[in-house]
Order: sequence, then C-alpha cells, then structure tokens
Amino acid sequence: MDYLNQQSATGLTDSHGETTPIKLRWPKLKEEEKRLKRPLSKRSGGPNTPGGKSRSAQNSIKHGGYALVPRSREEFFRFEQQVLGSFKPIGVVQTQLVFSIAFTLWRTKLIQRYVNEAHDSVEIDDVGQRQLACLTEFPFAERYQYQLNVNENDLVRQQRLAKFWANNCEVLRDTKGSVDVIAAGDERIREIYREGIKVLGQSVVHQAMHESFFYALDRVMLEARDCMNSIGLKLSRADDMTELVNYWIYRNSSKISAARRQIREDQALRILCDPKIERALSSSDASLQKQLEAFWAIKERDIETGRELLNSVVVL
Repeated sequence: MDYLNQQSATGLTDSHGETTPIKLRWPKLKEEEKRLKRPLSKRSGGPNTPGGKSRSAQNSIKHGGYALVPRSREEFFRFEQQVLGSFKPIGVVQTQLVFSIAFTLWRTKLIQRYVNEAHDSVEIDDVGQRQLACLTEFPFAERYQYQLNVNENDLVRQQRLAKFWANNCEVLRDTKGSVDVIAAGDERIREIYREGIKVLGQSVVHQAMHESFFYALDRVMLEARDCMNSIGLKLSRADDMTELVNYWIYRNSSKISAARRQIREDQALRILCDPKIERALSSSDASLQKQLEAFWAIKERDIETGRELLNSVVVL
C-alpha cells in the first residue's frame, strides 16, 4: 500500500499509531472566481441601455459581401424583385435559380461598394503620421508629428511665423558675456530681423521671390533647433518647438503634399489590387456564370423542365 493510501480521512498516522488531524484550507478565490460566486442578481447581464442593446445586436454580423446587414434587407428585397422582373421565371426551378442569381449579383454589388467606399475614404482620411514623417524626413520629435496633418494653409502658417518673428525681438539685446556660438547665432538674427518683419508682414509671400532671405532664415531656424542662438534657448527652456515645426512645414509644404499624395495613391492601389477582394469577385463571377448557364439551359428547352416540375409538385 502506498503512502497516499496510508492516510486516513481525518488525519495522518505517525510512527506511534497516533492520528494527527489535518486542517483543511480552502484555496483563495481568484478575481474571476469571485465574480462567478456573486449572486445572479448582481452579475452583469449585458447592456441595459437601448443604445448598448442595439450595438450588441450587431455582434454576429459578418463581412458585408457574405451576409446581409439588417438595414440593407429592404434594399436587397427591392433589388431581388427587380431581378425577378427582368428574368420572369416560370416554375419552381427557374424561380430558385433567379433567387440565387439575385443573391450573387447583390454580393458582387456589396463587394464593389466596399471597394468604392474604401477608395473614397483614402482621399478624405488623414494619412499615417509616422509614414508621412518618414517620407518627408521630419526632423523633429515624434510628439510633433501630428502637425503634419493639421489643416492649415500656407497663409495661416505665414501669419503665425510673422507673429512669432516679431514677438521674439528681445533676443536682439546685448549678448556680451554669452557663449561665442550663441553670440554668432544672434548676430545672424540681427542681420535679417528687419527684413523678416518686412517680408513676413506682406499679405501674400512668394518664397521663390525672397530666396536669399529664406535661406538665411533657414539657417537661423536650424540653429534655433540646435539651441545655437537665443531663440533656441528660449524654446528649449519652454520645451516647446511648435513654432519651429510650423516654419519647417511652411517651407516644405510642397514636399509634404507630394508625400501625402504618394501615400494615398499607394493605399488606393493596395485596395484595388487586394487579392482577397479579387478572389471574392472571381468567386462571385464564377457562381453567376454557372447560375446563368443553368437558367438559360432550362429556358431554352421550352420551359419543359420548370413547368412540368411545377405541375408535378402541385399534384403531390
């Protein structure tokens, strides 16, 4: 007899023949077990609000190409009646074939609708921030990438830039005692400060007409990003490079637009060339071809099969 069989129901027997009682300890309930131990009245029975119930009622709905969404049943019924009116079936077999043809046509229509809506959404939805930042070589931290999708035109960004440039004139104070790098950066700001007020203050600025100024301003803003002038030190202390990002987007708006267009074209091409959609359409086309061949085969035999079968069914 093994050790387990030597244990009694009430305890263990030692070498002297005395029985030591066993203290039974129930395992602690886990959180899931505690939830199940609650009375039925206190358990969650699902959503209680009308909105929650309507959403949960759609949990079992599958892809629109293979199942009918409740809100489209009425539309499908009208479509089915149109198909029946076009084929004008006679008899049970022809009618059932036309029903199958209608469903196949409807499935193809839903797949094509899905492709069209997905393709249209590409032109409306914002492109991915990371992908856009990668294509444009965005030189700022990830937390500023959202500005690439901010819907502002060049005129609005120019006005922001003009205000920022005018409000930072305090960096033109005397920089004696400053680090040589900072002093040199501030000297370049002084050189173009008044020209910047004049150029950026115009109602419309054509950057190509002020190339020399913008090249100089590019260097100033680059040094500000690297904290090599007083503007950069000020923004670094505030931990906010938003205005520098605004200037970079203003200068690279055409590059950003081209990258956004490329991303959308790639997405549209990916949708149109999706192998799953292609297989679904091919399957629908093959089914439709077989159903049409079967229908017209019966139709061309002078309705012999359908009418006789209908009579036999009526007799039965």
